[in-house]
Amino acid sequence: MDTPRLDRSKIIVFRLGEEPKNYLFWLQKSPQERLEAIEFYRLQSFNYATQSRLQRVYRIAQRQTS
Repeated sequence: MDTPRLDRSKIIVFRLGEEPKNYLFWLQKSPQERLEAIEFYRLQSFNYATQSRLQRVYRIAQRQTS
């Protein structure tokens, strides 16, 4: 499977309340295209979340008995 890429030339900015109805767009797509889009957005979200995290380091310390 090819890595999906975002075509930034297709991005359109709308004013709040003037944006088109997304469900009409998705109703025109086949079930396969809908699943591919969900996977694309999932990968974008997953990659963003994992790239911005810090590495975790754990240390186990033993207390001295007195």
